[in-house]
Amino acid sequence: MPDSKVTTLDKARWKKRHKDKQEKVDALAERFANALPDKATPVKDYLAKKRKKKKR
Repeated sequence: MPDSKVTTLDKARWKKRHKDKQEKVDALAERFANALPDKATPVKDYLAKKRKKKKR
């Protein structure tokens, strides 16, 4: 029997905790992505237009 198929209880416990923590982190990252806007704010758009006009 190869050693790779044998797992200890500590290793299994670590994997389970790591998986749970990773799921929590993924859920939190998704919440932040949903809460934050993807596009520039109107103020940034206004300032960008103003800069473009000034450069002409």
